[in-house]
Amino acid sequence: MSNTPSEAPNPFRRRLLAGLAALPVAGAAGPVLAQAGREYRIELVIFEHRTDESRRLQMELAAPREAVFGESELDGRIYRSSRRGFELQRVVRRVEDSGAGRIIARLAWDQTGRDHASAPWLRVQQGRRLGVHDPIGAERGLSPRPLMEDREERFELEGRLRVWVGRFLHLETDLIYHVDEPTDDQPPRAITVRGSQRMNSGEDLFYLDHPVIGMIARVTRIDRS
Repeated sequence: MSNTPSEAPNPFRRRLLAGLAALPVAGAAGPVLAQAGREYRIELVIFEHRTDESRRLQMELAAPREAVFGESELDGRIYRSSRRGFELQRVVRRVEDSGAGRIIARLAWDQTGRDHASAPWLRVQQGRRLGVHDPIGAERGLSPRPLMEDREERFELEGRLRVWVGRFLHLETDLIYHVDEPTDDQPPRAITVRGSQRMNSGEDLFYLDHPVIGMIARVTRIDRS
């Protein structure tokens, strides 16, 4: 999952992936074909790569960007906070212990599988808060500042993602990652994190690779005894 030119594999990322592959899996079932209407639990770990390659690409690719947000929220009718909670703490520890990643978000939700045409986007605002920015078109210093409820709070990682069902499950992302904070006269710069990953339900971990932002996902079917 990358919108950057292909590069040689980073040794820190290889070490992290090797460590994740060594995690024990209990009660793993064989992969099954996805199907719309089934119920799934999605767990997602999002982290920043802390490598020289990541820092270089942040400086080279960052530019002022505005996120496109999803229309659905966690704890809503579509994306319900997981009844079992977040269970990938071992993955979080492995990322942190590797020294090559900084955790940005730990998400867990339940949802009904929908196809590509009907699956709504989930709104994402995760990581450090970067203050607020005025609505597009407002001119600083030339008009009264808007009320707080009319202003958008900005986060380190913003945008949208969704899990939809075809023959398999697919995790699709359309995010921006802010590499610095806004100043009085300049908006923060960001890089795009956009892509798609095919997955199966079960105990397997799926890694979405990007030179700056890594994602580790697990999808569990929860509508069977």
